[in-house]
Amino acid sequence: MTLIELYQNAKKQQKPVAPATAFILEVIEVTKKSEPAVRRWLSGATEPDALTQSVLAEHFGTTPEELFPRVR
Repeated sequence: MTLIELYQNAKKQQKPVAPATAFILEVIEVTKKSEPAVRRWLSGATEPDALTQSVLAEHFGTTPEELFPRVR
């Protein structure tokens, strides 16, 4: 599942904080990156560096290639 798909799924869940906001805050906490950077990743405008991709993949129990598939 891609990072964007995980985000879209999180938006559908019921939580005390808006699900989309909770997901963004989780990614910020895990990566120690800024909110604008995370929002750029989720919009597909940019991708995080390789180390950050690895950290996210480990956190979500997947691979960097699955979270950030390359368009070929």
